[in-house]
Amino acid sequence: MKEKDTLTSAFVRLRYRLHRIASGILGDSDDADDALQDAFCRLWAHRERIKTAGEAEAMSVTTVHNVCIDFVRRNSRSPMVGIDESRDTIDDNADDALQREHILDDVQRIIAQNLSPQQRRVLDLREVQGLSFEAIAEMLSMQPAAVRMTLSRARKTIREIYLNTSDNE
Repeated sequence: MKEKDTLTSAFVRLRYRLHRIASGILGDSDDADDALQDAFCRLWAHRERIKTAGEAEAMSVTTVHNVCIDFVRRNSRSPMVGIDESRDTIDDNADDALQREHILDDVQRIIAQNLSPQQRRVLDLREVQGLSFEAIAEMLSMQPAAVRMTLSRARKTIREIYLNTSDNE
């Protein structure tokens, strides 16, 4: 029970400072609130290792900072795209729809013919089902770094084959 009190009291005492740190990195108060919640959940999982208030404070600041950096990195890889209502109307150009369908078919063929079963499984779990690297690693009895590498190699293979075949057409 002592660990819970130490972590919780330190986090609550530092809440406004942690929120300022998160807001400064993320630039948004709502995102900062989300980061604080995520950081506390991460710390909670390791609460038994926290022995002193000073240790709880240091870990809180470090964890909030790291969560914010992860958030920024994740969003820089997949930036938000605004809704363009004029593009999403029923008057969508049929040629564009056919072209997108053709590209999707090409990519699906490349995946089926050129990726290993493990690469296909990792790609599906990450891109289709949206699972974290850690969840995929646990599910497939792999290390998270191995999951990242497998996914990176699968993407590289798809990209190279697609670009080579589209250059020939």
